[in-house]
Amino acid sequence: MNILIIRLSSMGDVILATSVFSYLKQEYPQAKIWFVTQQKYAELFSDDTRLARVVAVEKGGERDAAQELRSVEWDRIIDLQNSHKSLFLRKGLLSKQPAAVFQKLHARRWALLLAGINLYKEGDHVIARYARAAGCAGKNGFSFPPARLIIDKKKCEAAKQITSNNTVVRPMIALFPFSAWKNKEWPAGHYAFVGRYFSVKGWSVVIAGGPQDSAAAEALKRRIGGQCISTAGLLSLHETACLISTCRLALGNDTGLSHLARACGVKTGVIYGPTTSHFGFYPCGDPPYRVFEARQFCRPCHAHGGNICYAGSRPCLKKVRPEIVIKGLEALHDE
Repeated sequence: MNILIIRLSSMGDVILATSVFSYLKQEYPQAKIWFVTQQKYAELFSDDTRLARVVAVEKGGERDAAQELRSVEWDRIIDLQNSHKSLFLRKGLLSKQPAAVFQKLHARRWALLLAGINLYKEGDHVIARYARAAGCAGKNGFSFPPARLIIDKKKCEAAKQITSNNTVVRPMIALFPFSAWKNKEWPAGHYAFVGRYFSVKGWSVVIAGGPQDSAAAEALKRRIGGQCISTAGLLSLHETACLISTCRLALGNDTGLSHLARACGVKTGVIYGPTTSHFGFYPCGDPPYRVFEARQFCRPCHAHGGNICYAGSRPCLKKVRPEIVIKGLEALHDE
């Protein structure tokens, strides 16, 4: 049995698709599951025993990927992207049944954004909608598998070397202060407050991010002091997952790295500002988590976060006080 799953982007959405991997492998143990995603995320699945093949799509390389996919007769095609690019990839493929497509619920999103009318159903998480697309919703006693990455720890030497200089074994907390959407970024001063608190308690603090975040990460590292390290731009995505998997706690914005931490089995606090849990991209299931957010008349203001705050200074994030976050993280750690 050949099953094709398509989810090209973004990081958080791609990671949440791993719930479907677990379900399908449980239902069809002998199935060969192929996963199509963007090149920059493909390395996260290099160790995934649930998958027979990962097809990495480079920017502008959809035609080559489509050619490879046409060489297989598919029993099922599950399109979790539902975009013109995913339509191009599955167009002309040999399939025994029509493709199942993830529903994005744009009308509900715009009703909430433009009119403040909530038409979302309770618990309508993206994982649940992925499950419906995969045909696994509605079964008696069915519970959605959590998003989970499979990582071969033997390949994590580069990540280990980052913290190997410490002679004392300390608990670690990972911070994810950065986002491609600037309105999602909790103030750096608040992250510094949380980082200093855990550093004084004897924890090591890890700041993760991409190459574009390296300067800001170094500045935050200096503000935190103590046993704080920055890996921004130093590790690959796979190596970042390796390092995060060794942490006891993580704290981040509503971004892909927060989903990555939870998929690595780490208890995680997630900070919401311009977005909202109603859109479905929020934590659920195991491991335990905390959501930090504050009421604000203009929330939610953007489906993805946006880069311009019309209220002037991102009050939705400033109202999330670091003292409350610390209290929540300590309770989370004790669970």
